[in-house]
Amino acid sequence: MRNPEAVMDKAQLADLWKMPWPVLDVLIGGQSSIDLTELRVTTWDEATAFLQAYGYDPEVAAERRHIHGIMIEAVSFIERQLLTPREWERGIRPPDEILTCVDPRHLVVWASGESPTDRLKRAWACAILRVMHTIAHIEGVNRTVDLVSAREQIFSRFQRHLFRDDARRLWLGDAQTKVELVHMEWKEHKSRNSIILKLLHKRDNVAETIYDFLGVRMVARRLCDVMMVAKCVRQFNMVVYPNAYPSRARNNLVDLKRFRSQIETLREMLISGALSAAEFESMVGRLTAALPVEPVSPVNPHSAQTYRSIQLTGRQLIKVRAWRYEWLEKLRRAIDKEKLPPETRRVLGDLEYLVEGWHSVKETLDEAAFFPFEVQILDEEGWAQAQSGEANHDKYKLSQNRAARKRVLQKVLELSR
Repeated sequence: MRNPEAVMDKAQLADLWKMPWPVLDVLIGGQSSIDLTELRVTTWDEATAFLQAYGYDPEVAAERRHIHGIMIEAVSFIERQLLTPREWERGIRPPDEILTCVDPRHLVVWASGESPTDRLKRAWACAILRVMHTIAHIEGVNRTVDLVSAREQIFSRFQRHLFRDDARRLWLGDAQTKVELVHMEWKEHKSRNSIILKLLHKRDNVAETIYDFLGVRMVARRLCDVMMVAKCVRQFNMVVYPNAYPSRARNNLVDLKRFRSQIETLREMLISGALSAAEFESMVGRLTAALPVEPVSPVNPHSAQTYRSIQLTGRQLIKVRAWRYEWLEKLRRAIDKEKLPPETRRVLGDLEYLVEGWHSVKETLDEAAFFPFEVQILDEEGWAQAQSGEANHDKYKLSQNRAARKRVLQKVLELSR
């Protein structure tokens, strides 16, 4: 065994202090791993160890096939989302060697190649691995509750406080505290391609940091009504404030300090008798506490300057039957709905009762986990701009797509010119 205190020669010292700078930039420098321009995994054994440490064992056939499936999805995403059909047809696509590859270790080794003649293959391997990494993060998000249960429980808190009057106008709140809504939108899911695209332009590139799988958008008629919507969201516990994410609160619509000063002054005048109720209502409707249009926030550079709203992100504890006992729920539904002989129904009912009564089962029947959701509040003018102006969703998506294309394929496109 070598004496650890023995003096090293120059070559040993030089080798000891040879640092993997690009990787250290990721670990301690804040750089994203998908921005690496190369890997340092040069042999088959190193590629095996690398993937095993990542979480997938390529020596296990089932896991190797799973990674291969992710690779196929990544190539398809690049073809359909980041390249035009004309680009693909004229040859801007992975070499056949990559397209026919069935073992992902080849891809890792190719991404680490140093030969000048293999620059394009290395660039394509890196590009595909970037998208594969993003997909793997989505696959790896372990949400205890499913999207359907979360959607039902989150949206129900809003739905129970929505009603229409005789004139079919939509209101939020109750008889005492209410505000008219011009429009209400429900974001019921986020497509897989949308999630991949969003992650590809996020620095952290982690699926757990997507907070808008579910969301609602409420459009009030006037600027003052936006604040009343916010009040209703709080008062009726649609978002419970201890479960909100303060760091994700966004407001480029209402000057809260100015609005507070204005509304409190009007309230004092109303209470003192200086204003009648009608005068108060009229003056509130004319409040001008809108924030000036500012440069796009670096938090989301793809949002247009004219998209003005209040946004907040909440979490709700979703309670569901544990997946291990889904069969018990199916059994209950069968007893209730299926046309079964009385004796069969009685036996199944006894089985359900016995299973639920067992002590070890009873304590684990239900699971609960917090699920994030986003709330956006706009006034009618801002909503109109979001629909038809430069802030529309298509332009937002195009900006995202350009950013992802550049991040994933920049080297490929440079070498393909």
